[in-house]
Amino acid sequence: MRYFVSYARRDNDIERLCEIRALLGGLDCAYVDDLEVHDPSVDRTHAVINALARAENFIAVYSENYLMTEWTRWEFESALHMGIEMAALLPNNRFAKSSDPQWPWPRRALHARDGAAREVGGA
Repeated sequence: MRYFVSYARRDNDIERLCEIRALLGGLDCAYVDDLEVHDPSVDRTHAVINALARAENFIAVYSENYLMTEWTRWEFESALHMGIEMAALLPNNRFAKSSDPQWPWPRRALHARDGAAREVGGA
C-alpha cells in the first residue's frame, strides 16, 4: 500500500515525520517529502506530483496550520479530485476516514467530489 503524507512543515519536525513514516510501515510504504532523497536534477514539484499520482491512500496530518499553506491545500484538493482514499492522522496518532465523526475538516468538499464523480459516471 502506498501512502502520500501531507503535512504543514511548521507543525511537524523531522522527528515527528519519522514517527509518522514508521507508523505507516516504513520507507517503502509512505512518501514523506522532507524525508525523501531528491535527485537534484529533477524538479521537486514533479517528484511530489508523481508521488501523489502513485498513492493509494492520502494521509493528511491534522494540525493548526494544515490547510493554511498553498501546498497543503493543493495536495488535499488534488487528492480529492483524483479520488484517492483519504484519512486524517489526528494528534493522538489515530486515523479518521472522511466518513468518521472525528474527520477534522468540512465535508462539503468531499460531497462536491462525490457529486462530480456521479456526473462523470452518468449516475
